[in-house]
Amino acid sequence: MKRVATVGVLVALTLGLSVWAGSQRANAGLLPRTLTSSRLVLGGRVRCTATVKSEVQAGRALSVKLVLHNNSKRAVKYSSGIFAAGVTLDAADGTTYASDGDLLGLPLPPPLPATIRRGATVTLRRIAIPVRWGGPLQITPNCLGEALPVLQVHVNAPWPRPDQSAAVDEVVAASRHLLDHCRPQMPGFPVSGQIEPPSGDAPPLNAQCSLSISREGTFLVAQVLVLSPPGLAGVQIFQPYETLWPNGKFPPGLTSSPPYEAIAWEFVVTKDKAIPVAAATLTASTSSSQLVPFFTWNGSGWTASGTGTCGGTGFAWGGRGPDLDFISACSG
Repeated sequence: MKRVATVGVLVALTLGLSVWAGSQRANAGLLPRTLTSSRLVLGGRVRCTATVKSEVQAGRALSVKLVLHNNSKRAVKYSSGIFAAGVTLDAADGTTYASDGDLLGLPLPPPLPATIRRGATVTLRRIAIPVRWGGPLQITPNCLGEALPVLQVHVNAPWPRPDQSAAVDEVVAASRHLLDHCRPQMPGFPVSGQIEPPSGDAPPLNAQCSLSISREGTFLVAQVLVLSPPGLAGVQIFQPYETLWPNGKFPPGLTSSPPYEAIAWEFVVTKDKAIPVAAATLTASTSSSQLVPFFTWNGSGWTASGTGTCGGTGFAWGGRGPDLDFISACSG
């Protein structure tokens, strides 16, 4: 009996050390873990497989790859379009985010016919969603109208969670001078100031800038709203897609008279820094021969993207940073 007990203890210790060592290697990134989900589609002739990493850092992109493999002995035709493959993300706080949810109701190109040869494998789509929700995330891939089994992805963020005053400083720094002269002092209290052009001699935008903060586990989510002119009425941010108009309303617009501009910009804030995750811009100006300088967010700062004549409504969304149009150059 003693020998059996001794062997049992040794086995338990060995297993414990093995689990600990494996955990250490995984934490060190030596054993990258991925999750896969698959099912047969197109009458069982083709297998669709989705692949995703089992963990993602808050503020970074959750990347899902969907591939098709033709199991049959003949070529198979299918429709390839924006909605041919997608992902539904269900967060722990009850948020549901569809990878193409912000496109519903908009005019889109029709799907195109495609063919996958016998025995061939093709990438149907790669989807990247910047994560701004606490985990675990329930990921449901969708392939050619068929839902694949659910995958569970964990969300990590460095501890400790920053305080709100630090979050304001990090967001202002991450905006790369956008808020230098229109800096919110604390969440929930709008301030009036000016938005200066990143380069050139366009007149600044008179603006009202505000910031709100919410908690998501070990990180914060900061929401910036810039309104020009200050007090612009009727602006609402629609979540979870960070848009400035209701889904299905196309083209967007406000009841206010132009010129006006609204910028919504969302950040994930950890103890290390603020990370831009989503943004939208809505502008309107009256027609004239004057030129509007445009700037776009390149991931780390502002880039001049040309000029256009004043007039009409402009809108942009879907990236990590907003467009910046200096409609201050237009006549009222």
